[in-house]
Amino acid sequence: MAWQLHYTSAENGPSGRAGFQIVARSPGLPPELDAQVTPYFTYRPPPTTPTAPTGEEIAAMPIAMSYGPAGDRLTLTRCVYLGQDYSGRYGNFLGQAVVADEVELVGVRPVEFWQASLWAGRPAPSGAELPHLDDLLPGTALDPESLGEWLNEHGGLAFEWLGVLLELVRRSLSTGHGRIVLVHPDAGEIVRWIAVISYSLPWETVLRLSFVTYSGDPAANAQLIVGTTPDVWIPADLDATVLQLTGPPEPIEAGRFSTTMRELWRAADFGGIDELADFGPADPETAAAVVALCLAGATLSAEEQSAVAALAAGGLPDWVWPLLGRRADLLDHPLARTVAAHGPAEAAAPCAARCAVLALREPCLQPPGPLTEAFRHRVSEVARAELTSSRDLAHLVGVLRVARECALSLPGAEVEVAVAGLARMGVGDGQALLERVPYGWHEAVFAGLLAGLEAAPRRTREAALTPEFCRDLAGRDLSAAPSLAAAVLAWQVSAGELDRAEASVRILSLGGDGQSAEREASLAAIWSAEPTAAELHRLLQALGKRLEDFYTLAELPGRFFVRAGLKDKDVREVAALTSRAGLRGSTADDAHAVLLAVGMAAERPFARLLADVERLSELSVYAPLREQVLKWAAKQLARHPTEVRIDLLRRGSDRVRHWLLAVWLNPKADRGEQAALLEIAIRLHRHKLVIGVLEEWARALVNSRSRFGALESRFKADRDLWAGVQRLVEPRRRTLLPWWGGR
Repeated sequence: MAWQLHYTSAENGPSGRAGFQIVARSPGLPPELDAQVTPYFTYRPPPTTPTAPTGEEIAAMPIAMSYGPAGDRLTLTRCVYLGQDYSGRYGNFLGQAVVADEVELVGVRPVEFWQASLWAGRPAPSGAELPHLDDLLPGTALDPESLGEWLNEHGGLAFEWLGVLLELVRRSLSTGHGRIVLVHPDAGEIVRWIAVISYSLPWETVLRLSFVTYSGDPAANAQLIVGTTPDVWIPADLDATVLQLTGPPEPIEAGRFSTTMRELWRAADFGGIDELADFGPADPETAAAVVALCLAGATLSAEEQSAVAALAAGGLPDWVWPLLGRRADLLDHPLARTVAAHGPAEAAAPCAARCAVLALREPCLQPPGPLTEAFRHRVSEVARAELTSSRDLAHLVGVLRVARECALSLPGAEVEVAVAGLARMGVGDGQALLERVPYGWHEAVFAGLLAGLEAAPRRTREAALTPEFCRDLAGRDLSAAPSLAAAVLAWQVSAGELDRAEASVRILSLGGDGQSAEREASLAAIWSAEPTAAELHRLLQALGKRLEDFYTLAELPGRFFVRAGLKDKDVREVAALTSRAGLRGSTADDAHAVLLAVGMAAERPFARLLADVERLSELSVYAPLREQVLKWAAKQLARHPTEVRIDLLRRGSDRVRHWLLAVWLNPKADRGEQAALLEIAIRLHRHKLVIGVLEEWARALVNSRSRFGALESRFKADRDLWAGVQRLVEPRRRTLLPWWGGR
């Protein structure tokens, strides 16, 4: 039930006084409403109005219809100019107010009461009781269809103004401050603009849209929209936006609401206008974003999608949900996830699929959970494509996580191939990676890791093998990746978890080619420090002939022989064990050379001795060991009688002579050795064998008094030797040195 009030200038009002006052009211109207409604009763004729206007001029004057709050109620007010009052003075008007509760205006926009039948043409008699209005019936002059025709008749300029007006009104309503003054010579145009704005907003929002269709003093009005005519003086400091509707608008930055609503009016899409109004008091920008997305497939910004997600969490009009489902491919993850969580099945299912697709592309996003059968196959195909295009293993594991959460189907073989391809380029933290692999994919991922690391460049593999990852791999079956297994075994040795011999045996037990160079590198790392006799015993007993399969292992005995020296009893034992192992090649030669060298001092038939000497000189011995062995052997041979040594030089090959003399002609040799070598040189000459280096050494010795003097008596006693000495003496020494005896 609504109350009415009439306000005008009366000679004798209900209170007994004359002048402007409330002259009639509905019974039961709360007295305090008088003071709340009275400010709406104001009318000032346009400044160009004649002092004594005619009836036609009075009828043409603008009507001031206003709407606004009255305490905790709402009031609709209509002020019309009447001309003269009871005393004959001009300026009288009728103000009629309808005071109602919000529930009595449900679904009706206040501007619809323009030209409604409830408005009176003359004031009621003073003191009369006005009827209550049980049904507030709006007028029919301002329906959306006729307003749409009016806008289209005015063309592009009208729609430019519509966008500006809607944006300004939205800003004022959202911030709670800011007034708009509309200026036009035809007050009816202003009414239409207020009507278009009202139909563009949800009913709950329109209830906060206070307005007055005409004011002769805009500065004195508090309504959000104030209409006036161009002849009304508007102060320059008026705190409001003044818009001259007869010209083009100043451009402003339009938001989603004004842009969307303008296009809906342009297309005469009254269903879309009503659908936007269905959002009620929601932020118009967000509501418009939903409508633009659902009806036109507009692309929303991240901020807009976030706002729509918040709106969707609280509920949306029923018509929105199916359209959101159809536009799922335009939703970002938060919005799609919200719709999947709060929407009905027809919207939730496609939006859950959208969430899954986005999570597959960006695995940091949360997957939605199991998908419906209708979408599972389609999203599984996306997951398979993401496998092959994953940028790294972390992304691939994220794809598996989404596949697990969404119950997608992925062939294990494809997972393994994809992992292998990425592992070749680097694994990162392999241990953490394996820990993140979802249940059901461990076997395929691990197999792919092995295959990828096995085929990866050595540096890539080494970078992947962190201590944590190696420790995890050490307990797994790595037979499919021998190079990787060898690297892990090398790490176990460095970490003190495995001895070198055992690790080497395991490396040789690995199947396949295993990129021998890679396994060689692992063995080299294991045996960077010199081997011990005990380790060599274990290797030889466990591997036998296979010791020569890898260069690093093959040279271990030689390295040991060099480090320990040929005096060491362990050296002889290791050499004997190596020799008995049936090895061939350089390792066997190393052992044979050691055994030959340490046995050179033993007596044996000369033919056998010569054969051993020749054999020793021919062996392909580990380079650092060769010099040591030959030197040792030559020294051992120097213990043999001079006759044996002479025969070795006579019958030995040039290689043997060069080797033996390189050791024997040591500047530090003692007198006995010097005498022996000089005798050898002399007797070889008698056998018509002159060895240049030995001959030169002998001449130098004989012609050095300080060196030869100590040996002279030994050679004088033997006629043949003395003759040989004389042959070596330089001629000038024979004349200058009488001690030669003149022979």
